[in-house]
Amino acid sequence: MTPRERGKARSSRSSRTPGGFLPVASVLDQLLAGLKLESRFQAARATDEWGAVVGPEVERRTRPVGVRDGELLVEVQGAVWMGHLAVLRQGILEALNLRLPDTAQLSSIRLVPMRFKEEPIESES
Repeated sequence: MTPRERGKARSSRSSRTPGGFLPVASVLDQLLAGLKLESRFQAARATDEWGAVVGPEVERRTRPVGVRDGELLVEVQGAVWMGHLAVLRQGILEALNLRLPDTAQLSSIRLVPMRFKEEPIESES
């Protein structure tokens, strides 16, 4: 064990309570750090920035759904807009990344057909 590792082991032992338990705050800090919530919240900012980057015309025909593993999922209305955005995708990605912190940079944008919620058809009787 290196001196540095011994120092870390000693400091973690000293933070234990007299009964040998770790304080709840310490355990929660470790748990939350492991979940990487901060970087996930920062990445989710991409959905908020979408409209500012693409403009109102594109924003009306798209819906940013969320971010998973650095990929922004965007629903697109219609095949024409899907093709148009496929051409513009890299430029949009670069513009979004300029607005996001380094810890929340996107690696790609995935375009998928927009899903519509169908209204029940009322019978005319």
